[in-house]
Amino acid sequence: MQLLSTGFRNDGNDGNDGNDGNDGNDGNDGNTGNTFSLSSIAAYQGLVTSPLLAQALWTTQGELTRGISGIGNPVPTVGPLNQDVAFSRWSRDVRGHQYEFELVSGLQFDNTNPAKGKLHFPAGAPNPNPFELTTPKYEDPNQQPQALNNALQEVFNKAALRADRMNEILTQIAVPYAFFAMVLNLQPGRHRFTYELMTAIFRFSTITVMQFKHHFRVRRPADHSPLVQPVVLTPGHGSYPAGHATQGAFVATVLKALVGNVLGADLANQLDTLALRIAENRVVAGLHFVEDNDAGAKLGAALAQYFLFMATPANAALPPKTALNWLWLKASAEWQ
Repeated sequence: MQLLSTGFRNDGNDGNDGNDGNDGNDGNDGNTGNTFSLSSIAAYQGLVTSPLLAQALWTTQGELTRGISGIGNPVPTVGPLNQDVAFSRWSRDVRGHQYEFELVSGLQFDNTNPAKGKLHFPAGAPNPNPFELTTPKYEDPNQQPQALNNALQEVFNKAALRADRMNEILTQIAVPYAFFAMVLNLQPGRHRFTYELMTAIFRFSTITVMQFKHHFRVRRPADHSPLVQPVVLTPGHGSYPAGHATQGAFVATVLKALVGNVLGADLANQLDTLALRIAENRVVAGLHFVEDNDAGAKLGAALAQYFLFMATPANAALPPKTALNWLWLKASAEWQ
């Protein structure tokens, strides 16, 4: 679950509808030495290079169209596709870019103050004031060295949980769809748009949190002490705020709004606890300070309110006007 690398982004195949059982792996594509893999849908898509299939299709087309002259009988079209129809036709990745553009276009990051990072939301959003983070205490010259020593001690204390949390730490390097799927009983066929909604959240969250990370450019715990010794590779970006904490609070808040009480009154507590646990595991692994998680959770909550404002249609009876509206309606229908 490394941000921007092997984590929440999973570029080009984000979410994979929960991998749809084995979506995109038609008949074990990747075993490129066998004939089936060279003639599968993945090869037709170009995911597996197959001159054999291209040549076979070409010779087949020649025989199927033998004796037919001209261009046949093309289907006439007038005007562009209906917007709702178009969203359904586009691939998940294309829709994903639509979601990202709509979300990012409404934001502005203020980096004029080195000690503060501000995120401005568009007019009408539920966040009338900019979201603001300040330099963490352990990096504040006025509170050094005691604040840093205390922060490092918290990391050392959390390391005692490594034996219990190691499986979680390692599996949460990847996108944690399985953990949220466990709580919500998600199934790829029934909840494909819920998965797509989660993917939109993860991708947008990464884009946003990186602005804060670059602005503060805070060192990781292991950069301060050689005794931390992380159990997984330290990510190639700043420590503050924590991306996993941001993304966990973000997705948990939106899922609670999406699902409501469909699965019982204790669902909200489970989602919140899961988000906190995923974030804490990064401290246990030696990658974050506790204060990173506190700031990340606050950022995630603010982004969730903005996301819901952008995604929730003003009138559900009207056709969706944006890609996010369309996605929200599709995901909501899966929980009715």
